[in-house]
Amino acid sequence: MDLKDRLGEVGARPPAASDPRIDGLVPTLVLEPEDDDACARALSLCHQESMAVIPVGGGTRLDVGNVPSRLDVYLKTARLSGVEDHIPGDLTVAVRAGTTLAALQTELGKARQFLPLEVPRPSDATLGGIFALGEPGLRRRPGARPRDLLLGFEGVLADGTRVRAGGRVVKNVAGHDLMKLFVGSAGTLFVMTRAFLRLRGVPENVTTLALGFRRASAAEAAWRELRSLATAPEIATLLNPEAAFKHELDNWALLLRFEGLDEEVRGAVASVRQLGDSVVVSSSIWDGVRDFPLEGPLEGPLLLRGMAAPARTFQLAESWQDGGELIAYPDLGIVYTRTQDRDALSDRQEAAKLHGAGVVIERAPTELKREVDVFGEVPGGFELMTRIKEKLDPKNILSPGRFVGRL
Repeated sequence: MDLKDRLGEVGARPPAASDPRIDGLVPTLVLEPEDDDACARALSLCHQESMAVIPVGGGTRLDVGNVPSRLDVYLKTARLSGVEDHIPGDLTVAVRAGTTLAALQTELGKARQFLPLEVPRPSDATLGGIFALGEPGLRRRPGARPRDLLLGFEGVLADGTRVRAGGRVVKNVAGHDLMKLFVGSAGTLFVMTRAFLRLRGVPENVTTLALGFRRASAAEAAWRELRSLATAPEIATLLNPEAAFKHELDNWALLLRFEGLDEEVRGAVASVRQLGDSVVVSSSIWDGVRDFPLEGPLEGPLLLRGMAAPARTFQLAESWQDGGELIAYPDLGIVYTRTQDRDALSDRQEAAKLHGAGVVIERAPTELKREVDVFGEVPGGFELMTRIKEKLDPKNILSPGRFVGRL
């Protein structure tokens, strides 16, 4: 079989104007396999030809990562979509990786169940991309993060080898725990084709409260008391005055969403109201908070993600308060900030160091990304990461140069 025939088997086509660019780069070829076997053949072909491949789902977070060192092929998972085996009694589902989060939620809603993930642009974000990035979105408590919800998956290695981990069948490669390796590997180790997921039932009551504070330190004091409540908020988010104003709130705003049985939620809301002034706000406010990382043009302002110990979240947020919008998640110590000032990067990095925090550049002009590693300093254990990459992708064809340390 010649190369033309082989390309036809894996849905090959030239890039179109609608295909995304990554830091100004476009591939020479787009592969759109329609099933697992075709995905395996596609990667096997790319491996044999040493073509650099970037997996693409909905394309919502392709701006996260370093500038690719090479780019020949997009492997698009859009045709690998559909809910395959939903078992309501077990609160589990098997779903193909190219399925969007919104499509999955619609199907699960028929049985009054849902997947507790809320990531930016759910109508475009695919399950494979969500787990590859590993970023949880709004829900950041244990039990509602991507790694907590993934029971197992099926996928394809760089050379076309099909693998399974967790779920119904367990198969580890080279002694590594594939479940832990995949979530957050950003398309550098293998491509997911199917996921087995843990679900929840739709709660009886969902209520969102907004508490206002003149200073971040006052919000921090309230948060310490909130953490002692019998029913903890399912989602907690801090908005600085600029972000709060956008949602018709004042000063620093602490948004709290409670979910569960009606009696439990009512009790939690009553307890919060004893701590100070609060107002019930529409659940629609979360759509804007959720999509914050994707607002604005790709080549526009800087979007930075600070990562501190949870106890230092409020201090980091206040140190980054200089006029730009800011949203923080105190459960995990994550702070997102957007600024129009491209020269603000060094100041924010220095402020983060004072609080023991790291900084990831999530969005920035391409010329800036070429100058720095967007993930910051190389972490401990990088040598082990390098060895794993060499073992699973010896030709370095999957998302080369995109990950930590330009791996």
